[in-house]
Amino acid sequence: MINLDGFFNNKGQFISAIFRSEKKPAAIHKGTILEKRIEGVFRAGINFENLGSVKDGIEKGERGEVQSLPFGQWLKFPYLIEHNETQYVRLYPTKNCVLKVQYLVNGVESTKENFLSFLTPSDKAKAENGERPECITVKVSNLIKLG
Repeated sequence: MINLDGFFNNKGQFISAIFRSEKKPAAIHKGTILEKRIEGVFRAGINFENLGSVKDGIEKGERGEVQSLPFGQWLKFPYLIEHNETQYVRLYPTKNCVLKVQYLVNGVESTKENFLSFLTPSDKAKAENGERPECITVKVSNLIKLG
């Protein structure tokens, strides 16, 4: 398990991270293990409502005011969220950082196209959209490297 003590000292700083996520395959591919690993540079320890893009969006009427968390409770603001006894870190992808993404099918590295072919049509469409979110929450148990 990753030690988060140093992470809590990163107030607005850039931090490298590697994490994984599992994707659920379409029913026809039941039993296939789909894993996505992401490596990149993120910011940590910042307040979402203080992001320039959020402030600009509110000012221009392109988005509403910032609401409370969509799930869970802050365990240590603005770093750590807890939901159903699972802990998540809050990370902010940097604008100019190129995220390195590795796709694994049953533990073997795969192309993005092959990986997406195992997903449901709706999950595939979301993945192909490719929009970079302003912030992400990563299960602490899915962290491979932080800092």
